Amino acid sequence: MDFTITEEQRLFVDSVEKFARKEIAPGAIEREEVGEFSWECWRKLAEFGLLGLSIPEKYGGAGADAMTTILALMAFNRAGRDGSQTGAWATHMLLAAMPIAELGTEEQKRKYLPAMAKGEKMGCLALTEPEAGTDATSLRTTARLDGDHYLLNGSKTFISNAPMADVFITFASVDLSKRAGGLTIFIVDRDCPGIATGPPLKKFGAHSWPTGEIFFEDCRVPAANRIGREGEGFNALLTSLGWERIAFAPFVGQMEADLADCVEYAKTRRQFGRPIGKFQLVQAMLAEMKMDVEASRLMTYHLAWKKDRGEFIGLDAAIAKTFITEAAQRCADRAIQVFGGYGCMRECPVGRTLWGAKMGTIGGGTSQIQRTIIGRMLTGL
Repeated sequence: MDFTITEEQRLFVDSVEKFARKEIAPGAIEREEVGEFSWECWRKLAEFGLLGLSIPEKYGGAGADAMTTILALMAFNRAGRDGSQTGAWATHMLLAAMPIAELGTEEQKRKYLPAMAKGEKMGCLALTEPEAGTDATSLRTTARLDGDHYLLNGSKTFISNAPMADVFITFASVDLSKRAGGLTIFIVDRDCPGIATGPPLKKFGAHSWPTGEIFFEDCRVPAANRIGREGEGFNALLTSLGWERIAFAPFVGQMEADLADCVEYAKTRRQFGRPIGKFQLVQAMLAEMKMDVEASRLMTYHLAWKKDRGEFIGLDAAIAKTFITEAAQRCADRAIQVFGGYGCMRECPVGRTLWGAKMGTIGGGTSQIQRTIIGRMLTGL
């Protein structure tokens, strides 16, 4: 395998990093304090071409491969230091636009992807429910065919981008008794009769990245908005899983930024008459962070490399998602420890990454279910 970064990719990543440092990083702390999503930053991402980065050129995107996409995600989060804006972008592009790009009909692609690439429409993935999260086969939202429309009934919760989204990639069941065999995917527009979203939920972190609930009450969705056949939703979810797992690449950029801050602080902060970086236990924390960063980066590269080759990445995705998010949590905790009291202050960048990392170990399938998936795939049982 070859993870060599091309000159074109290097130049592009440099431009993303400069853009994020100049346009996104300023005001990131203030945005988190206010807890409001920045549409100004969103428009800047659209103008720079990031919102449609992995969307095929035919539909208004840049057609970037998985490797280029993860490099951009890492660079953006590393330099922008705004996990909320990064998360909204990754959710929109990888969890909403790419399922349409890979699984949708030509009509669906032409209808939604150009507007999503331009940032005119924001997308989200509506899967989790009050009683169905890790076990997606237990969802209770139903879809019943009524002429040339489906009627959707049920609710979703903890949905990133939901309060402000225009396009909802929604999982519903056409037959609850079939569990996985009944799951079907629909593209639901915000203006469909019968859909409503609740106010943003109050989280411990990522305050400027709205997460909320969605309610369907006889929501009329055109049959033409169904993705694939009835009952194919579960297999479709597995097919597009690679793009979702790539959405965790920003955690690598976050870890890189935290490590860089810690190294600089360890060289300048003095205690007992010398820089704290001279103390072996501080060096040990920095070394552990570096090992987690390098391992996470290589896992992300490997996942993107296999995705670009068209290889099945189920096992690799479960491993990478589990390791990277837990490594990000470890790095954030050590970064706060290195900074000491300053790390506990809200204005300190390293202190703001801990809750985002923790949410990463839960969202998209908990670390526990990922370990179960890994074990099942290893044993075949």
